[in-house]
Amino acid sequence: MDNQEQSRPARRLSGFFLLSFGYVGLRFLLSPVRSRLLTGQLPKELYGSLTLAVTTVTFLATLLALGAYEFLARRLPGLPAARQKGWLSLLLRRLALPGWLAAGAVAAVLLAIGRLPGIAPADLLCLWADLGLTLWLLYRVFYALGCNRIGTLRTIQLFQNDLWFVAVFAAGAWAAASFSHSLWIWTAWLAVLALAVLAFDRHPGPAEPPPGEGVRDVLAFGIPLLPMMTGEILFRLADRYLLLAFRDMAVVAEYTLAMNIAMMAYVTGASLLDLVIPHLYAAANRRNAGGGAAAALPPTDGMRRLFSLMVRHMTGLGAILGLALHVFRHDIFAILAAPDFRNAADLMPWIAPIPLAFLLSMVASRALLAQDRSRLVGGATLAAALLNLAVDFAIVPRWGAPGAAVATFASMAALAVFLLAVLRAPRWLVLADLRPVRLLAGILACAAAYHLIDRLLSDASPWLRIPLAGVPTLPILFLSRIFTPSDMALLKAPKS
Repeated sequence: MDNQEQSRPARRLSGFFLLSFGYVGLRFLLSPVRSRLLTGQLPKELYGSLTLAVTTVTFLATLLALGAYEFLARRLPGLPAARQKGWLSLLLRRLALPGWLAAGAVAAVLLAIGRLPGIAPADLLCLWADLGLTLWLLYRVFYALGCNRIGTLRTIQLFQNDLWFVAVFAAGAWAAASFSHSLWIWTAWLAVLALAVLAFDRHPGPAEPPPGEGVRDVLAFGIPLLPMMTGEILFRLADRYLLLAFRDMAVVAEYTLAMNIAMMAYVTGASLLDLVIPHLYAAANRRNAGGGAAAALPPTDGMRRLFSLMVRHMTGLGAILGLALHVFRHDIFAILAAPDFRNAADLMPWIAPIPLAFLLSMVASRALLAQDRSRLVGGATLAAALLNLAVDFAIVPRWGAPGAAVATFASMAALAVFLLAVLRAPRWLVLADLRPVRLLAGILACAAAYHLIDRLLSDASPWLRIPLAGVPTLPILFLSRIFTPSDMALLKAPKS
């Protein structure tokens, strides 16, 4: 029995890494294939236009949800399965469908009065279909997150975000012929994925309507988050549209590729947080069951330990992966990008620190949401995004893409510092779980290892240098105790 008890954290660790690092590892395997195939098949202008359209539709879907995604992630942990299903059904009928129809009506009016120059009616119809499909799929993603069904969550994310390029590549010259062709291929991919989710992700049993609650409660939680969502959209899109205004689509394409590669570090951390955040929210729900305003209640010991774990994981990953992106940038682009795109490697020193700032702001914002301080999180995120926009306007005309990267990092770092200060982060931290000395030692050890590989093997093939960089990284992550099996003792499945 003792041996079984001792083996459970190790088994939880293996499952944790399969659904987090395993998922991210698969994305890393797909990323070079996707980048190489798309940049090799599509002209720069078409690559930039398609990726900008995909990003814009995704963030419009986030905005139209009016905070319902975060509501599902925040409220569903710990609820009975029938109640969880009832919330999903209610939100799809009362929020998702009306929002999608309203977006279509607005788009039709804008097209009729000539406010959408350069967009053909057929392309606009296609983008509207993309918006509806993306909206529906994202509801299913956050529903799976709130229900702690991480396998389903990962499957939908993988096909929605990472495998759509397969259809574009399979279409070959037809897809590369025009923006319309590649857009319709993406639409067909999303439609097939939605049908597959309907067929295979069934939820037996009746849906139980939330007693005494409804869309009004969702909006009361979500509307204060609209500034946060607007801010996130500005952070991800404003710089690209400004680069398009002051430079051209080729610059946007290079900047987008560099940012997408760097943000794989963010995806790595966010994938880990997907597994931890439901436990933080479930602990907050159990604490709040005793009554009292959530913002006035101190964090429990369990919440503090989870927060410390999140800070340790995100700081370690963000810093180490940022170092790797900086040191091995030319190797990465030699593998991931077609020759016409390899100049984008020069942007990486400016972009590499951005994922760490995003991850720390995400940790702080989720802790504040566990305190039901959505209004504060929303307002602060929007203010930081407006600061980013102002800095962009000041420096992008002169400095171009490097200036956009500097503006994004500075604004996101300011947001992270502010949110951690308002949260009063020291009272949330348990030093024994944070392990700051070991954390710093691990980061410095990786920096030294990467520098040594870069100096000693400066003329070696990128296909050798990149795998060699991974050889010291995993041992350092564990020897410095950035990740340990004991962490998994904090991640017991939330009770349903």
